[in-house]
Amino acid sequence: MEKKLVSYCLICYNQEQYIREAVTAALEQTYSPLEIIISDDCSTDSTFEIARRIAESYKGPHRIILNRNEKNLGIGGHVSKVLYSIASGDYLITLGGDDVSWKNHVENAVSYLEKYNDVPMIDFCADVIGPEGRMIGEISMPFAARKYTLRDYLLLRRIRPFAPGRIFRKTLVSLFDPIPAECPTEDTVIVGRSLLLGGFYRVNAPLVHYRKHGSNITNADAYAGISQLRIMEQLRRDGTRFCEYGFITRRTYRLLMERIDFEYRMRKVKFYSGIPVHYFFKRVFIKILKYIHLIRISI
Repeated sequence: MEKKLVSYCLICYNQEQYIREAVTAALEQTYSPLEIIISDDCSTDSTFEIARRIAESYKGPHRIILNRNEKNLGIGGHVSKVLYSIASGDYLITLGGDDVSWKNHVENAVSYLEKYNDVPMIDFCADVIGPEGRMIGEISMPFAARKYTLRDYLLLRRIRPFAPGRIFRKTLVSLFDPIPAECPTEDTVIVGRSLLLGGFYRVNAPLVHYRKHGSNITNADAYAGISQLRIMEQLRRDGTRFCEYGFITRRTYRLLMERIDFEYRMRKVKFYSGIPVHYFFKRVFIKILKYIHLIRISI
């Protein structure tokens, strides 16, 4: 059977300290055919120049595509440009310019996606490294593999995605409109889309070195500073589109909209920092919101 083309999308912005390792690891991937897209979101440092020099000296089998945005698009707009306008692979892998792939990252990711062919996306785990590249921990799951579905989301079951190094099918792009620039992150949106398309698996296999440092978008302070409303609006648009297509029933659509509203209220409680609130009281209030939501969707 002919192997699928994979687009390895390295999304970069102001990561001059880490980009050399990230690009080198991409070029050392054992899988083929592979197109490596190194896309810079108009960095103000030397991130793109470092990546460009490494790519131009590469003599291996992979196809290299270099892109530098003329203006900063933000995470949502940048990822959309790469996925919708540049990538041509049947499968797509996304990774930040501060993380480092294992050499067999793509090869193993493809094998898992083809093994679990009932879902559009697979998330993995990672070793955790510090700013200087030293191992400081690991991210692992207490299971070999677990499938998450839209039903899990509607019933408030815990869903544990992990964006760095995930792989997904082109259908996760082609069936939806591009993520707009005003949406500050792609992660929640892509997870929501995968749930609408049948779910995703989280596999307990470390395929990347996830770098932890003060500028991670996933740290609590950074995440609290982005617009949760914009993210939820995008989830609503995607759910509405799928209902219009007839892919989900009107009842499922109603439950989904209520679930997204709940998610927004919960995030406002969790990340709101205008008034100092003890963590214990935030947890209690979130639990109350959960009980109310579960009662409402059971009516």
